[in-house]
Amino acid sequence: MIRAVFFDVDDTLVDYAATARVALDEAMGAASEYDRWQEISEPHFQRYYCGEIEFAAMRIGRTAHFLRELGREADSHRAAELETARFEALNRSFVLFDDVLSCLAALRERVLRLGVITNNDGPHQRDKLAVVGLADSFDVLAISGEVGAAKPDPAIFEHACAAIAVAPNEAMHVGDRIDVDALAATEAGLQGVWLDRGRTTGDERRVPVITSLAELPDLVT
Repeated sequence: MIRAVFFDVDDTLVDYAATARVALDEAMGAASEYDRWQEISEPHFQRYYCGEIEFAAMRIGRTAHFLRELGREADSHRAAELETARFEALNRSFVLFDDVLSCLAALRERVLRLGVITNNDGPHQRDKLAVVGLADSFDVLAISGEVGAAKPDPAIFEHACAAIAVAPNEAMHVGDRIDVDALAATEAGLQGVWLDRGRTTGDERRVPVITSLAELPDLVT
């Protein structure tokens, strides 16, 4: 029996991609290069997750890398200036997906415990949840920057389950990434669910797939 449901944050609860694209355009006029920004971001975040670099320094280094890719001025001062503008635009613009509040309410009505398992900086994710009105919506927040382990490491899933006092097999985790969310949660002993909002294709054979959080309450048994 499922007693707790965990959620990823970015592109699961919060429409991060849309907000990030707008912020990138506002700060650098580069919305059309968002896919390249995403590709560049991955290795920089991996360095952050591994503890090789602080969050603020990672962000500036990533922006400098991005500017070089675009053939623009990329000294540390310019990169820091543009990253500050991008980050400010990002943090004031976060919005929830339309299906979030009704899903959380339906799960709460069933007296389920709710939590978050997310990779990122602790204060950044907590501020993000506050901006969208979810600061007090969860029983536990397991954030990689605070836990010291990042998805797909089983340790962050185990930490979240222990914090909410459930066994892994009594918990479900839903997220937009089939690899670091759904399959990683399954490997850690939880029931992983892939939220495929874009209706793409993937290795869904091992996990349930939903295209909206409106479908999630029916999976919780």
